[in-house]
Amino acid sequence: MRARFGIRKPIRRRPSGERGSFTFAVIFWALMAMMLAGLVVDGGLALTERQRAGDIAEQAARAAANDLDQNALRNGQYVLAGDACQRAELVGSAAGGAKAVVTCGAVGSLTLPNGLVVPTMTVNVEITYDPILLGMVMKGPVFANASATAHPQPGP
Repeated sequence: MRARFGIRKPIRRRPSGERGSFTFAVIFWALMAMMLAGLVVDGGLALTERQRAGDIAEQAARAAANDLDQNALRNGQYVLAGDACQRAELVGSAAGGAKAVVTCGAVGSLTLPNGLVVPTMTVNVEITYDPILLGMVMKGPVFANASATAHPQPGP
């Protein structure tokens, strides 16, 4: 058996038209992965903020619905106190922080199965947040809105 020294296989070179095509594919797929990650992260953030706005609205509506006029309650009537809306805004802004806007909706009434009429309070909450990854593409904040209605529960 003879050893072949000095003989090399010729190196095949790519045609010059294909140079950089792999770089383009890597950049394209890296951008696609970033966009997908942005949708996952910011989509999850949007769902979380929407749920948080709903929780704040429910708590604020319950606080307002439980703020009853004590004199009317002693007479067997369920009437909201004059500062029920302010109580809802106070509870909502304390829970939501500076990025939550809490507004009171219409005060209505509900007739229970036993014939008792109780007041209802509707609270609307809007939370402003900035997207994390999609903020590079999108300009401006995103809003999460929720509303909740509550009424006092009469005891037995």
